[in-house]
Amino acid sequence: MPSAFTVRAPTPRLNWEAIKDRIDLEAVAVDLLGDPPGRKGGGRLWWPCPFHDDRNPSFVVDPDWGRWKCFGCGEHGDAAALAMRLNRSTFPEAVRRVAELSGLLPSGGSHRPMLRPTPAKAPARPSERPSGLPPADALALVKDAARRLWEPEGAAALAYLHRRGLEDDAIRAARLGYVDSVAIPTKGGDRSYRASGIVLPWFDGERLALVKIRRPEGEKPKYVEAFRDRPRIYPGPEAIQSGRPLIVVEGEFDALLMAQQLPDVASVVTLGSASARPDSSILGAMLAAPRWFIATDADDAGDKAATGWPSRAVRVRPPEGCNDWTEVHAGGFSRIRYLWGRWLPMSVPWEELEPLRWGPASTDTDAYEAAERLAIQAEGDEPDKTDLLKRSFE
Repeated sequence: MPSAFTVRAPTPRLNWEAIKDRIDLEAVAVDLLGDPPGRKGGGRLWWPCPFHDDRNPSFVVDPDWGRWKCFGCGEHGDAAALAMRLNRSTFPEAVRRVAELSGLLPSGGSHRPMLRPTPAKAPARPSERPSGLPPADALALVKDAARRLWEPEGAAALAYLHRRGLEDDAIRAARLGYVDSVAIPTKGGDRSYRASGIVLPWFDGERLALVKIRRPEGEKPKYVEAFRDRPRIYPGPEAIQSGRPLIVVEGEFDALLMAQQLPDVASVVTLGSASARPDSSILGAMLAAPRWFIATDADDAGDKAATGWPSRAVRVRPPEGCNDWTEVHAGGFSRIRYLWGRWLPMSVPWEELEPLRWGPASTDTDAYEAAERLAIQAEGDEPDKTDLLKRSFE
């Protein structure tokens, strides 16, 4: 007698790793959030954030990169994460829905055998298209701006960098510059806008990856991008030195200042914002550091971003009364080194502590226990406050 029940084969689960590089994040975001009411720029789309009360759109979707994040609350993720959050669905359900919206599955969820994973390597994400100025023009801007900074027209910009505690050698090494006015094309290329200020270039080796312009005080937005081509980390991957503790700060100026003040004891980098996270290639380099310190700004965004790092990372806040490390430095020329002496060895060469940290008979905490003892001893010797006052920035 035939059965009255129909037995259906289970729906095969889609392999997210095999299809995520083909997901149309813009189509997913529009389906979930509606048409973007906010500004557009650099290929990105803006909405009011669905995760907090947001009157000025701060939720950005970057279709080329396949990621979204909110600059207000710090939430971020990919297409599947967005579908899970907004639809309150499981991960397999979210993957199937974004695949449908991207045209990889017919609407309704029927599965095509072509999407079954194969031993072949998943297709690589297409290279992010450069945005902003043409690459040759962007490089020319960086070179010309670096020259102009040291001429009379760049005097005010140079004075600003000095007030932030940066020394001439650090400024030159970072290839900082000044531009009086540059026309930056929009993503569509049909119009442009003008910007002036301090030029902050990011390099990945010798490849120009990003050009930011820090505009004069009072102008908004504070920073604009003149060029972008797959930036990863600042001042560059080579800044991460194997075996040295790693300090992650929030912005470029803090990264340069901290590296200037702690050149012999730590590597200092920034990912460009508090909520940014490293890609897999940078994460691999970061794993060579024995300890990570998250030294983002002393505000809600900095604190929230710090909680998203692995438990191995130690949160180090600027001290009370200071929002960032530039403000700490303004309180005294040696104040950064004095404060970081609690976490990093300052009184002896790193080479003497290295056998304690990496020797076969030692434990992971030996070097840092030694460093803590040195810091406690150093605390007994108060720095000369008169000397610090003379060298402090007004």
